[in-house]
Amino acid sequence: MKTQKKKLVKISSKVKNDLRLTPDEIDYLLAFEKIEKDPRLIKTAKSLALPFSLLLGFLFTVYPEYFERLTRTLPSWTNLPPKFLSGVDYLWDILGEPIGKANLVYHIPNIVLYSFGVVGIKKLFDAINRKSWMEHVLLSRKALLENVEKGNLNLQMKKGHSLLFVGNGDFIGAQFALAHSPSDTVTVSLTKPSYTAIWNSYDTETLYEDLKKVLVRSDGESAGEYVFFPVKDSQLFLPGNKDYDLAPHKLDILVQDIRTIEKEEKWRAKKIIIIGDKFHKSFVQSEDQKSIIKKSGDTISLLTIASKYRNITLIDPSDVVLKKIIEIAYGRKIVFRATLEGIKEYKKRFYDRLNELGYKQSKKQKGVLTIGYDIFEDQTEQQTLSRRIDDYYPVVLYKNVKNALIRNGRKKDEFLYVPDLVLKTLTHAASEQ
Repeated sequence: MKTQKKKLVKISSKVKNDLRLTPDEIDYLLAFEKIEKDPRLIKTAKSLALPFSLLLGFLFTVYPEYFERLTRTLPSWTNLPPKFLSGVDYLWDILGEPIGKANLVYHIPNIVLYSFGVVGIKKLFDAINRKSWMEHVLLSRKALLENVEKGNLNLQMKKGHSLLFVGNGDFIGAQFALAHSPSDTVTVSLTKPSYTAIWNSYDTETLYEDLKKVLVRSDGESAGEYVFFPVKDSQLFLPGNKDYDLAPHKLDILVQDIRTIEKEEKWRAKKIIIIGDKFHKSFVQSEDQKSIIKKSGDTISLLTIASKYRNITLIDPSDVVLKKIIEIAYGRKIVFRATLEGIKEYKKRFYDRLNELGYKQSKKQKGVLTIGYDIFEDQTEQQTLSRRIDDYYPVVLYKNVKNALIRNGRKKDEFLYVPDLVLKTLTHAASEQ
């Protein structure tokens, strides 16, 4: 108990003074709960005090002669001196009614009621608790809970930890955090994530000073890398032009601000990892009333960001998946299979990206590799079960579809689960600090 008390008081003092806390210290304090149960003896005294004091008062009133004779037979020390009696009656007057009698016998009902009774002992124990170490710990725990809810933690993390800038429902970011210990990752997000209490709140629409504050409080000095997830989870593979949570020009500003903050704080420039589509872009140009101003266009993409700043790693989920497809195909003809909507949406992107990666069918290789991908993910399971003509690999984005395929006998190496492929690539990149 002494060890627990000492540790809790130390952590509570850190919370009070807004000093850095480790994830273990946060968990330790949040796990503490005050035990409100009273010891059996005190509980019994509370329940008996009031009726006992009322009974004595009743007897004093009904049999005054008996108690008068009794007090005359008691030793003289049981009688309070006049001055002391005045002081005691002053206290009884505050709490109820003065006794006005010198012998202690007449004071027993009040002593029982106010020392061990429901009112007296509760006030006594409440006063002690308010000043005790436990009360200090509980107040600090409450303050820490508020900081966790607000995303306002001052953290001391393990050296080389990852700062994950995630949007709402970034599955890969969540899985990366869950795959590591709490001291290895800090989630930076607009809203509280469901998977961790180790997070700080940040809105990309706010000021430079807000970014600086969140980096400092997230122990940016000892971080190994910052990780951004601008691409939407629902469009990890072959996304459209606007399928991002954070526009490239805003990401460009964020990266620039991070590099500026590192210089101001005299930190080592950390690796920045971006999980997004390399062809996503923001375009700005100048025009007068009639025409476009020549050479005024400015394109910002994840590729330009990666080339503009040092120590940037760009992980394009589409490239990750397509490289795996190329490895599986091994020179065979690659066929894209989807619904009519899926063909319209993704076919051109699929073959453009394959050509961009330099894939060419080998005349020596026979057979066909069919890649299934669709707008409607629920059709993937049906197609997988019915497709028997050629080598068929569905590309899967969602965990429930992955689980359905496995339930129906599909082995893990017989389909391409995009989050796992990207997570593996991210984990490898983050380990190379």
